[in-house]
Amino acid sequence: MVHAAGSSGGNAVPHPAYMPFVPPTSTPGFSSPASNSVRLTPVPPAPSGAPATSGPVTTGTGRTLYAAFSAAPCTQGSGAGTQASPYCLLQDAVNAARPGDTVDVLSSSGYSSPESVTVRTSGISIVGTGPQAWVSAGNANSGKPALVLDHVSNVTVGNLMLTSGNAAAVEVVGSTGVTIDSSFVSPSSNFTGADALTIDGASSNVTVSRTYVDTGFSRTGARAITVASGAANVSLAGDVLADAGITATGVNGLNVVGNTIQRGCGSAVDLEGTSSGVSVENNLIEDANPSTDYMGTYRSNCSGYGLTWAADVTVSPGSAAGTTADYNDFYVYGTDATAPYSWAGTTYPTLAGFQSAVAQGAHDTNDTVQATSTYLRPNQSSVVDIQPQVGSAAINSANPAAPGALGSDFFGTSPHTSRGAEEFDANPNLAVALTGTDNTAYSVYVGINVTSDVQTLTYDIAWGDGTTTHATGRPDSPPQSPHTYPKLGTYTAKVTVTDQFGNAATNSITVTTSGSEYVAFGPTRLLDSRDGSGTPKVGGYSTTRVQVAGANGIPAGATAAVLNVTVTDTTGAGHVTVFGDGSAVPTTSNVNYVAGQTVPNMVVAPVGTGGYVDLVNAGPSLDLVVDITGYFVRSAAAGYTSVSPSRLVDTRYGTGAPQSPVGAGQALPVQIAGAAGGQLPASGITAVALNVTVTNPGTAGHLTVYPGGQQAPNASNLNFTAGQTVANSVVVPVGSDGTIQVLNAGGASSDVIVDVVGYYSPTGRSAYLPVTPTRLLDTRDTTKWQYGPVGPWSYVYMPVSGQPNITAFALNATMTDTTSDGHLSVAPDPNTLSQYAGNTFAPLSPPSVSSLNWTAGGTVPNLVQAPTGANNIIDFWNGAGGTSDLIVDMFGFYQNN
Repeated sequence: MVHAAGSSGGNAVPHPAYMPFVPPTSTPGFSSPASNSVRLTPVPPAPSGAPATSGPVTTGTGRTLYAAFSAAPCTQGSGAGTQASPYCLLQDAVNAARPGDTVDVLSSSGYSSPESVTVRTSGISIVGTGPQAWVSAGNANSGKPALVLDHVSNVTVGNLMLTSGNAAAVEVVGSTGVTIDSSFVSPSSNFTGADALTIDGASSNVTVSRTYVDTGFSRTGARAITVASGAANVSLAGDVLADAGITATGVNGLNVVGNTIQRGCGSAVDLEGTSSGVSVENNLIEDANPSTDYMGTYRSNCSGYGLTWAADVTVSPGSAAGTTADYNDFYVYGTDATAPYSWAGTTYPTLAGFQSAVAQGAHDTNDTVQATSTYLRPNQSSVVDIQPQVGSAAINSANPAAPGALGSDFFGTSPHTSRGAEEFDANPNLAVALTGTDNTAYSVYVGINVTSDVQTLTYDIAWGDGTTTHATGRPDSPPQSPHTYPKLGTYTAKVTVTDQFGNAATNSITVTTSGSEYVAFGPTRLLDSRDGSGTPKVGGYSTTRVQVAGANGIPAGATAAVLNVTVTDTTGAGHVTVFGDGSAVPTTSNVNYVAGQTVPNMVVAPVGTGGYVDLVNAGPSLDLVVDITGYFVRSAAAGYTSVSPSRLVDTRYGTGAPQSPVGAGQALPVQIAGAAGGQLPASGITAVALNVTVTNPGTAGHLTVYPGGQQAPNASNLNFTAGQTVANSVVVPVGSDGTIQVLNAGGASSDVIVDVVGYYSPTGRSAYLPVTPTRLLDTRDTTKWQYGPVGPWSYVYMPVSGQPNITAFALNATMTDTTSDGHLSVAPDPNTLSQYAGNTFAPLSPPSVSSLNWTAGGTVPNLVQAPTGANNIIDFWNGAGGTSDLIVDMFGFYQNN
């Protein structure tokens, strides 16, 4: 029979049971490594009068011919010049090019073309692809240049490595409109004192930009770039020169601007003869030093090579009147005491002395902070201090209007506002890595790991939901607090880290909240081994796999499913355990049975690998029936709202229905919308969580609960025999009319009781998190449970404090070793833990609802969606005159934040 609460409950003795924290099963990790970090270059407005940013190397508008180098032997003419069959000699590609064509030199790491290439066709472009498109005039071509531009016009050379031995690597002869950009030039084996790049006196309008020039053996006094008398309109801009300098004699129009020149024994810039229209500005001129100069041409060694230690900039008497020098930055290594200028035959040991004597260099600076080196090309030594460091006078001090100034630096960074070839980057290693973990149902913790050489940082986080976080801190103290999203779903969080110099790096991470909301579905039968729909009869001690997600109209991303599992045709005693496929079999149970018994129980089961749920039969053979009434997804759907357990229907007393049993084959309508004293809203409910009990049945049968306004499905919620009292949890969709139907599919009338514990709606906030099924309490185990069975009319209180914002738990409660007929009631406890600790708790009366019913000696399970109440304590009442053992397993919980 179904028991009602009695006054004897006020004298009940409570037994405590403490619930451990069990992490959700669906807590994935998210990450975005530092390699995904993107450096952001700050771009302030260009100063007035600043030149336009120079663009990339311009290629021709005609054909594209291809050349590629490899270790295979190469003969003249081999290759067709296509990308699939490139020329193996660059000279063949150049010879085949016509004005307007582009020769694309394919990089092949470790290989070079051992040839000396001469270009005699005007209007073409030769552009390397990758970091090592390398022409090396060695072996049989020793003593020859790697590249000769011979009486051509409008030729562009870009991104090539050009090396030679004992000869200039590049010669520009009688040519005009020539641009050499972003390349490497070096007479690598240079024991004869050959200059690296030469421009003859018959050439004009020649630009060498963003090019690394290394003389290879500067002890001989070799120069990086020489411009012969008669040349006109030459621009040397944004270049990096190693252990040597520039010499120009009798030139008419020369811009030496924005270069980094790590000088050798000679001057960094040497203007001889009579030159005019010369501008020397924005350069970083620095002494060689032992850490970067592999040839040893710093001052203390120069005398040993028979070389003098010249001033940094030498301007001959004939060139002084036609030369402007300003905005240059000078770094002196150690005690070398370099003179910055020799001007018109007079050497000035100090910058101040030069500035006071000559109307030049007003904005020149002495630097006290050494730049650092970096590798500029594969297979080439790092021999130039190119990167300005914090505190350098070169930083942001260039003249943007200097003749020939580039808008971007050696590496293409813009704007370029610092002196020298490289824009200042106080934080070259700035990067940000992200890791994400779910924190609660709605919140995600994003871990920020920053690599930074600068200690003052700002953090800006765009969470992907329209909200942002701004904070400041050191690299080792980024913002730590988790973020709570307004709705469940997948979001992209973007973190931008900015240092005090304006350098910024950003990274993004895609995160998905771990909570799930409910989608009403069915009821629909997934498996019935009696008729072979899904599986034959289930063998003893076996596992049955049921596909839930990714089939039957249920999405593959479903995290949990609400199933009604019924065992029938049992041949002995045992139990069934339901869990997500791919997980270890938990030490829990969902349905307990004995021989000849038909037992239903609702299960909120995690969905496992491939969308499958496993059912392990720990007993002899039986039949299994599985129906689904809904599923959970990790996106906004319907959230849960728990209510104080309330009785909606009791046909024995006329509560919510006529005082009359439900007839055989009849459906009882139950009003849901607006019911339970207004705890259920009048609209918006998509599904309702109930405990449904049948009692006083005249014959065997089953109840089916389904939405109002629909036909009864082929599914069942609880099964009974004549005279039996059986309860089962039910989650059922609510019809559009705000009702549900309870069908008595038995041969005789039966009384029906319906209790409500919660509902699902789009406005519900609590989201579900499935956990690995975990046993919380088993009073049979006296090693863990000191009190033994629950006494007559007594209760177990289970504190669940410490679980943030949890509103309800999905528990499976089983009563066993029962010594008398009875029922279990589960409800939130109104007392506080402090009252229990002080033994000052108020006596309680059992709630007027029941969760499961039994007869003496029976073992009965039922799923309970237990609200935690205001004080995070749940009571389990033994509504019987005899003792009973209580088993509680947890399958998940609801969280509203």
